Amino acid sequence: MKTNLIKVQFLRGGEASGREYTYRTLVVVEVGDMVEIMNHNGLTKAIVTQVNVPEEEVESFKDKLKAIQGLIKEEQE
Repeated sequence: MKTNLIKVQFLRGGEASGREYTYRTLVVVEVGDMVEIMNHNGLTKAIVTQVNVPEEEVESFKDKLKAIQGLIKEEQE
């Protein structure tokens, strides 16, 4: 199965902020979905900003790409 390349922005104060980062995912996600990502501070939340990123965009660093941990389900209130 081919992995999907996505771009995400990390959340600061609940809002997407900063540059976009490319990750791999085996989970089907859509723009606007919240995902969990492991970084140097542990698990953190990010928002998907682009799906189906062309492999050509990451050719020079594709061996360094990390995968998301999973999709965050919205909690029902």
